Amino acid sequence: MIRTVIEYLVPLLLPTAVYLLWTGFARRKAAAAGESAPEWRDGPWLLLFVAGLVLAGAVLFATALMTGHDPGQKYMPARLSGGEIVPGETR
Repeated sequence: MIRTVIEYLVPLLLPTAVYLLWTGFARRKAAAAGESAPEWRDGPWLLLFVAGLVLAGAVLFATALMTGHDPGQKYMPARLSGGEIVPGETR
């Protein structure tokens, strides 16, 4: 479950979270200076969505390249041996 959140949701939502944090800081700074503050509704939502998709795709691509086993190895599923469960492995 936590791996799913890290691989899919965090990269997808990270650009939007950074934008909302920036908007909050910019609003505080503008309020202190007496200027007009940026509205979160006027944000580049399509650009943020596309950036999130690209980031999530990059994370999934990097995960696919950096994990896994060597080609040609065979997977041996978990089995019961001598009353104990032996976890699955590759050979």
